[in-house]
Amino acid sequence: MIILISIKKNFTLVLLFMFLSNIMTFTQDKPVRLVEEKLKKRTILHVQNDTDYEKSVFLKVNPTGYRRSAQRPIIKKIPPKSKVQMLILIPLTDVESYYTYNLIVNDQLETIDIDRGKKTVKKDTILPN
Repeated sequence: MIILISIKKNFTLVLLFMFLSNIMTFTQDKPVRLVEEKLKKRTILHVQNDTDYEKSVFLKVNPTGYRRSAQRPIIKKIPPKSKVQMLILIPLTDVESYYTYNLIVNDQLETIDIDRGKKTVKKDTILPN
């Protein structure tokens, strides 16, 4: 009987430890995050980079009940250990205001080089020999 109680206590302690360790991993802050600063008549959205490297961010905000429509995405480079203002939202009066957002973080901005020097040949043209 005593052995059975001891096993239950150990099993309970192991489960408790596993549960608490999972909670600790979920509560850690993200290195690049959206920071909302609510003022009296506006909401300012910042992106904060807590890493030691420059990051490239893509921010798409879908606002409802704000004066300025922010449908266009914002792409910016965020220096290390800094906070950059991305958008200012001004709420309409007597309307419920809320927004959703998509924040995509990349290590660097990818540039696409297009060679515009190529000549296009139509199908029906005859090339000289």
